[in-house]
Amino acid sequence: MKSAQKSFSIKTIAWILGASMIISSLMGVFITYLAADEEFNEVLEDDLQQNADLLNAMLVATDATPEELTVFLKEHIRNDDEDTIWVTVYDLEQGWQVSNLDHTRPLVERGSDFIKADFEDYGWHGYQHDEDGLVVQMFRRDDLTDDIIGDIAEDITAPTLIGSALSVFILIWLVRLIVRPLSALSKELDRRSSDDLSPLSCGTRNQEIQMLTNKLNRLMSEVDEVLKRERQFANDVAHELRTPLTTIKLELSCPDPDIESIKSETERVNRIVEQLLTLARLEQQHWKKRFETVVLDARMLGILDKYQGRFADQNIELMTDIAPCSVQGDATLLQVLIENLLSNILRHSNDCKTVQVTLSQQQLVIQDNGQGAPENLLNTIDTSTRRLDSKGEGLGLGLTICQRIAAIHQASLHFENAQPGLKVCLTFSHSITTSG
Repeated sequence: MKSAQKSFSIKTIAWILGASMIISSLMGVFITYLAADEEFNEVLEDDLQQNADLLNAMLVATDATPEELTVFLKEHIRNDDEDTIWVTVYDLEQGWQVSNLDHTRPLVERGSDFIKADFEDYGWHGYQHDEDGLVVQMFRRDDLTDDIIGDIAEDITAPTLIGSALSVFILIWLVRLIVRPLSALSKELDRRSSDDLSPLSCGTRNQEIQMLTNKLNRLMSEVDEVLKRERQFANDVAHELRTPLTTIKLELSCPDPDIESIKSETERVNRIVEQLLTLARLEQQHWKKRFETVVLDARMLGILDKYQGRFADQNIELMTDIAPCSVQGDATLLQVLIENLLSNILRHSNDCKTVQVTLSQQQLVIQDNGQGAPENLLNTIDTSTRRLDSKGEGLGLGLTICQRIAAIHQASLHFENAQPGLKVCLTFSHSITTSG
């Protein structure tokens, strides 16, 4: 069984990052201090050794007397500041010693090496040079050396800590800059009801938050559109199936039901369900991915050839004028649209005698010479599911499918009275080319 993943807030992550920055800075300072301390001590030791060697060589070369050496040490060796030097020279052959500090300390041991000593309540470290009976000792005070190293550490630590504190402050400010609009967005979502899909407000200039808000608004808009389409689909189902189902119910309740009527209404229900399924598939909006060049004039000739006999059975003359034309789209959907328009004419134009079908490079026009449609119906027929009369299956669902297919192809479907008859115009806005 998998364990649940732990969640962290942005503030927690920011505090972790800030603490990591400070700890990293302190560790860097500590490591730098250790390295600087080691290097500094090596430099001081080398300096003491070189000065002791140099002083020994100078004394041997000049053969200075104790008095001359005393004057020299008093004048040239510092003993009253942070770089105090303690120098003692022992002449073992002549038995005298000279120092820049007043003392009569005896020589403890012979040899050239680094040494330590205690004098005047201070610890000292230095170097002893022993050569040809002349011993030169040169010391520095431990506390003064430590003070110098401490100053160096302070000079290293202060800028680093100030920089770390500034970085943490900037990090906290940036986190607040991000968290505040996110919290406001979260509170606005909490205040909303489940059916409120209106756009969210974005009261920040943060580009990431603006992008997130825009994506949420687009998502809610798409969800709202899907819900509207589902509600419209449910209304279509209820509207289209109510009449045939009522007829079937009434016939079945009679002692002597009309079997032919029940059969006719059942076939009508079947056709309505097929149209509803077509409408549902149109709502998926995946058809544009399947677009290709459709030779519309060839497709029209095939459809008209199939409908020629059906129009003849109703004593309607079908006249055609088909010009070469092709369009970017889906051949199946375009065929459904055209067949729906022709089928509607067959169902609703009982007084029609002729139907003219004209295809040009940019427009398909279907016009009959019947009675046409009332003007108040024409004003709403493009956007609502309406019937041309009170009988039959109804034109509304078929027209809804036609309008959706036209919209998918970025075309317009328009109805108008032609006096006489009804004129239907399908106009393509672009991607029209003349076929060879």
